Amino acid sequence: MSRHSIFFKLNLIFLFSLGALIALFVMVIREIENQETRMLEKKTIKCEREIRKIIVQNGDSLKKSLEEHGYISISNPKKTKTGLKPVFNPPPPSFSLTLQERIKDGRLKIYRDADHLYLELIGPKNSRMVAIPVEIYHPRWILLFFGGIASIIILLYWTLRRSLVPLKTLAQQIKRFGEGEMDISTKSNKRDEIAFVANQFDAVVKKVNAMKEARTLFMRNIMHELKTPITKGKLSVALLKEEHETKILQRAFNRMEYLIHEMAEMEMITSQSLDLKTERCSFYSVVKDAMNLLFIDENKIEISCKPCYIEADYNMLTIVLKNLIDNAFKYGKGEKVFLSYSKGVLRVINEGEPMSESFEKLLQPFSKDKNSSVKDSFGLGLYIVRSILDVHGATLSHSYKKGRHIFTIEGLRPSI
Repeated sequence: MSRHSIFFKLNLIFLFSLGALIALFVMVIREIENQETRMLEKKTIKCEREIRKIIVQNGDSLKKSLEEHGYISISNPKKTKTGLKPVFNPPPPSFSLTLQERIKDGRLKIYRDADHLYLELIGPKNSRMVAIPVEIYHPRWILLFFGGIASIIILLYWTLRRSLVPLKTLAQQIKRFGEGEMDISTKSNKRDEIAFVANQFDAVVKKVNAMKEARTLFMRNIMHELKTPITKGKLSVALLKEEHETKILQRAFNRMEYLIHEMAEMEMITSQSLDLKTERCSFYSVVKDAMNLLFIDENKIEISCKPCYIEADYNMLTIVLKNLIDNAFKYGKGEKVFLSYSKGVLRVINEGEPMSESFEKLLQPFSKDKNSSVKDSFGLGLYIVRSILDVHGATLSHSYKKGRHIFTIEGLRPSI
């Protein structure tokens, strides 16, 4: 999980809050225990002095005197000590030196349980154990309070994390949409801010899909409607007697037909670019199909490749090479075009005059070289090439060296 992720930050806040609460709970418990210890120290100092005084002043009625002062004389110390916890050994600094010496010498042993403090006074002839009732306050509300706060923190964390889970789904859907997958839905029935964003994005996706379908339908209808009058026009032109007028009209209809062909390619690319069918393509087969589309003889193309297989959409790669080869013959002056493919780099090389326009400008639709003598081009070839390569994650660049144009495609994945 990335440290920039909302879930990472939420986990960090949760762990910090829970850790801080536990640390505070431990500190409170320790403070209560310290207060309890200080109270027992004071109680021990006071009662030890008082018990010794009672023992000295009373003889036979010692037990009764101890009970009158709130003490309990233990008749069987050995059995009683079995379940008791020794305390104040070594003695704390708050004890007097005399009291400390008695504990160190073994003349005084101190024990405790949940409700009593026990002093065992050991003499040279006999010993005596006295129990001192103590009231130690253990506030149960502290455990309930900290337990309740911890439960609230855990509940809030679980609720927030559950609320943010749709954010992951939304991010995945947005990523899929960015990669070209149009058939997605992010609609949510919840009422929080994430659901609002998801529903707004879902509305945008539907709007984009509707616009895309309308554009595709519009383009196809236009091309379909134009093909019929153009075909009829070309047939009618053939019946005209005036040769000059026939050539003019024939050229006009040819240009319109060529434009429809270019628009058809653009429509196909924009509609399919989001659904690439990547496969193992033979470089020789792609070049051959491109030449067939252009009606070019094989001896006019010189090919070299290593390896000779590419991972790409076969039909779209064919259009790329068809357009680049077509440009090479249209705007070049040599009789041959050279094609090479090696280590993911594809080059189309031809002889020709330098371009009068910048390469970046020629990549724009309906842009072409002003110095070119070609009249039947609408300047869509390189734009189509770039559009296809963008979808493949590849780039097109151009250089001119020693009278040769070099179109370089980088980023195509070689296939072994």
